[in-house]
Amino acid sequence: MASVSILSYLHYLHDVNRKLLQRGGLENVLYRKPLSQNPYYHQLDQPDPNRPRHWLGSLRHIQNAEARGLALRPLLGLGLVVGQIATQKGAKRLCAPFAFCNVQLEEEDDKPNLVTMEVIWESVTLNYDLLTLFLGQLPEDEGDETGASQVGVGANTLKVFSEIENDLERFSNGVNPDVRVDSNAISRLMKYVRDNVPEFNGLNMSSAPYEQKTLDVLIQKRPACFYPHRFFFVAPAAGELTTMTALAALIKQSERG
Repeated sequence: MASVSILSYLHYLHDVNRKLLQRGGLENVLYRKPLSQNPYYHQLDQPDPNRPRHWLGSLRHIQNAEARGLALRPLLGLGLVVGQIATQKGAKRLCAPFAFCNVQLEEEDDKPNLVTMEVIWESVTLNYDLLTLFLGQLPEDEGDETGASQVGVGANTLKVFSEIENDLERFSNGVNPDVRVDSNAISRLMKYVRDNVPEFNGLNMSSAPYEQKTLDVLIQKRPACFYPHRFFFVAPAAGELTTMTALAALIKQSERG
């Protein structure tokens, strides 16, 4: 009985930490970032023979930043919204993942410079920075960190986002999430949001693949456009994300025991 209670508490802490990520500064993860915060963007929709080299460069970038006192973390973006949106402070450029999760870059002990990437699917969450901007509930850089439910979002909207979160969690806990969470699955989730949350009705849905070389043009467009795109990027670390990943690992370990 005690072990069940402890496991329930771990699940509770994991959920709380995921909600703390709602104000993580992920409205713009790719556009005109300073050199010290190079996002090391890499598309994950198509095979790429240079991918191992990219993992190595990303890991060295993170390590060099940490040596200078800047904490960075590698992340997986699920869906990308690019363009401009009206806020209480005027038009704002967006280059934001619809959802994201932590990833781990591992260097082989016996093979220096050989780096692999593993997705920590248990950490998947919607990007609430993006959602709250669309909902118009929070002025930029203001508001309570406890999330959208604290700023007057309607019950139907909360229900939609809760359903999406549940779908993401179901994908992450299922078999082969790397295969199941593809562009079609991501597109269906965003289409459900667009069709059921009025503030998202004007969002364009692209049928063309995203191309990073066109970002300077795409980010000037209004309304913003959604691409069902999976991509790797590096962003300033949120302490809660690291904690959440550790909790996810502890939960998995406890369930096995």
